[in-house]
Amino acid sequence: MTSAPRFGFTLEYVSDIQAAKRFCVEVLGLQVEREHPVFVQLEDQAGARFAIASDESLSGSRDRELYWVVDDAEGAFGEMSRKARVSVPLKQMPFGKVFGITDPAGQQHFLIELAPDRPSRQVS
Repeated sequence: MTSAPRFGFTLEYVSDIQAAKRFCVEVLGLQVEREHPVFVQLEDQAGARFAIASDESLSGSRDRELYWVVDDAEGAFGEMSRKARVSVPLKQMPFGKVFGITDPAGQQHFLIELAPDRPSRQVS
C-alpha cells in the first residue's frame, strides 16, 4: 500500500450540535480542535479524536462512522477496492476526498484524504 491508513476519528451524528459539544467539553473533558456550524472535532488528553456532526451522513444512516486518514485517497481506493466491498464510491467533498468500504462484519469504514482548506476552522 502506498501509505497505511491512520486512525482519524469516530464521528457521531447528533440533532443538537451545541448541546453535544457542551457535553463533550464539560462532562467528558475533551478539547475542541476544529469547528464548523455542523461539525466539531474534539480531542482527548492522549490525542484521540472524536467528532460530532449534524448534517447528512455519508452512509445514509446516522450510525457512528469510523474515519481513517490516508495521504492519497485515489491510490488507497485503487488498492482497497480490490480487497474489500466499496460501500461509498470515491468522491470529492468540501472536507476532502473520501470513500467507504465494508469489513467482514458489515461495518463501514471511511477513508479520507483531508483537504488542505477544510470548511471547519482550527480552534486554538
